[in-house]
Amino acid sequence: MSRNRILIGIVVVAVLSIVGFAGYQRFLAPTESTATPQPQTQTVEEVVSAQGNLIPRHRADLAFRAGGRVAEVAVGEGQAVKQGDVLMRLQDDELEAGLAQAQAALDLAEANLAQLEAGARPEQIAQAEAAVRAAEATLSAVVADRDRLTGGATDAQIAAAQANLAAAQVEQKLAQDAYDQINRAELGGTLEEQARFRLNAANQAVAAAQKALDEALSGSTQSIRAAQANIAVALAQRDLAQAQLDQLKNGATDPQIAAARASVAQAEAAVQAAQATLNEAMLRAPFDGTIAQVTVDAGQVIGPGFVVVSIADLDTWQVQTDDLSEVDVVKIKVGQPAKITVDAIQGVTLDGTVASITPRAETKRGDVTYTVKVDVSGDDPRAFWGMTAQVEIQVGD
Repeated sequence: MSRNRILIGIVVVAVLSIVGFAGYQRFLAPTESTATPQPQTQTVEEVVSAQGNLIPRHRADLAFRAGGRVAEVAVGEGQAVKQGDVLMRLQDDELEAGLAQAQAALDLAEANLAQLEAGARPEQIAQAEAAVRAAEATLSAVVADRDRLTGGATDAQIAAAQANLAAAQVEQKLAQDAYDQINRAELGGTLEEQARFRLNAANQAVAAAQKALDEALSGSTQSIRAAQANIAVALAQRDLAQAQLDQLKNGATDPQIAAARASVAQAEAAVQAAQATLNEAMLRAPFDGTIAQVTVDAGQVIGPGFVVVSIADLDTWQVQTDDLSEVDVVKIKVGQPAKITVDAIQGVTLDGTVASITPRAETKRGDVTYTVKVDVSGDDPRAFWGMTAQVEIQVGD
């Protein structure tokens, strides 16, 4: 019995040992979890660095289209200007004279058109009728002269010649007064032409009447053929005066009005061209900004296209890079954010945004580079055009 107890004790000890070892293994082994562990990652911000220069976002180099002598420099470097302000002016005396002449020609053309469209005034018709009467008087005088030469002068003919001369002289005085009055009033155009025609006719009538009287008194029988020629001329002048009178009474024709309108349009174009040329002699600011540079002085003669003024808006800046490699440029896109530091302004970091990427490469210092422009948000009063700047462009996560 004691032996059996010993065997039983050995078995119990063995079982307890096995159970204890198994528990010990469970204690050492890791317990399984129902949740899947998540890997921990760290975000790395990738940036592309480049160097460039500060430039105003809005800037312009200005020049005259035509050359000439600088008459006035109205601004100085560093001066603030508004859009439309006069910056510089070329000598323009001849241009102003040309504009005045073109305007005078336009005024005359418009007055002529208005006169044709309105029709003849009563005084114009009266003057044309007077011109017809003068031409008829001339014709009568030369006919009488021809008759006297062919038949001999009588006392009655001499008296008639004297009367004709007196009448012709009266008409001559009236014609001269009318012509002088029109010239003083500077009416010009048709009125001047009619007055001049009347005066010429009156002068010829006086000359013919004087000649007829002289020959009547001298009893000369010469120049019969000349008298016949004078009659032909007097007839032509009478017919021309009558035609002009008829034209005034009937009014201008459609072709005449069309031609007058064409003359007005041509004169208007000449005025516009003269004004445009005069405007080009004055340089104005294209936008609000600051004068960055003036390259000429008053009195200097310049050629067309020569840059005389640089203007910029110094409130909005941009960095233009000059060393961005072909490896880095492929990572950059318009709109990516950037950080900007200016070498000359310590302790200041400005925000920026990629504004443009020049697709064409340049070779600088033996390297292929691309130009990227970064708009700067905000500004610093210590910033100057051309300062060196460092740019860090955030290109991805």
